Amino acid sequence: MIIDLSKIHNFGLEINNSVDISDNIYKSANIIDLKNVHIEGTINYDYDNNLIFNLQCTGIFILQDAINLEPIEYPFTCAITDEITNISEYCGDFYEKSKNTLDISEILWENIVLEIPISATNASSDDLTHSGNGWELAGENKQKIDPRLAKLQELLVEGKE
Repeated sequence: MIIDLSKIHNFGLEINNSVDISDNIYKSANIIDLKNVHIEGTINYDYDNNLIFNLQCTGIFILQDAINLEPIEYPFTCAITDEITNISEYCGDFYEKSKNTLDISEILWENIVLEIPISATNASSDDLTHSGNGWELAGENKQKIDPRLAKLQELLVEGKE
């Protein structure tokens, strides 16, 4: 998303746009798809001529379910509050001084990637399979005693009485 810095006056630049983020960027972050990304807010200059971002970004991640590996939708919201003191140093390749434009896609992506959960699932505990061929889900309340040690368990019960 390229913004024209010359359009930022005393009142700032109002942004209310949908954003398209390239799939080669988010595929490396284990995101299947990124939908409905929308950015809203203002970009201003402060008294020291620093660039101030006050933006809100919303969208939907399509992620792989951590349990059954099916695609699930995971909505996100992130607030982008940033201050850039020296545009040419901070933004480097994304700032074109001759056109006085700045590509804020990298700033958006830096904030969006922080919202990716470690794992996500839609499955409730009722939908989960608790056993299968050669395996069983161990729970805190389930304590199976090895039949070879059952006699020792009886001794522990007698010792408490």
